[in-house]
Amino acid sequence: MKSVIFCVALSTLAVLNAFGQEQSIPSRKWGAEVNLLWPIFPGNIYKGQATYETWRKNDLAGDVFMGFHIRPSEFREEEGDFANYALTFGYRQFVWKGLHAELYNAFGPGFNRNNPVDGKDYTSWDYEVGLLTGYRWEFVNKEKREEMKFSPYVSTQHGFYYVASKSNPHPIIGSTGERPIYVGTLNFGVRF
Repeated sequence: MKSVIFCVALSTLAVLNAFGQEQSIPSRKWGAEVNLLWPIFPGNIYKGQATYETWRKNDLAGDVFMGFHIRPSEFREEEGDFANYALTFGYRQFVWKGLHAELYNAFGPGFNRNNPVDGKDYTSWDYEVGLLTGYRWEFVNKEKREEMKFSPYVSTQHGFYYVASKSNPHPIIGSTGERPIYVGTLNFGVRF
């Protein structure tokens, strides 16, 4: 079922991308954003990324992004000491004004020390995927944005992440395997 949903989402984005290729790229195609929510809730997670608008046709547009995800070491009763670091990348499809869907990927090392199940240490290369929907609000109107060097915005997203692969899975008390988890973001960004 997950594969079907993923294939439908990917196909839809590919069709919308092909439909919009004929329009020229606007002057504000680069951006940078940081997640304001995750350092506070759930806490101890830091995420930032650079974005690039690859195409636009009226309200339809497509962004690619690349960034980082940092979770310094923290103690979890079910896992022991845990940390992970990842390179993030993906595609964001705008369908109407700021309304968008995002395909998210993250790849990087995860570290589990002093595991409470067996007392061992684990290092694993993890691959995480996600599907989010959200909305981006621009702080200034379109005419003023064209005159400004930087154009600030805020966006919120909701969706699911899933750890699709681990090179060296570690045991977790009360868990039989990975499950999709709900995520929400609050991003502040600037376009330039």
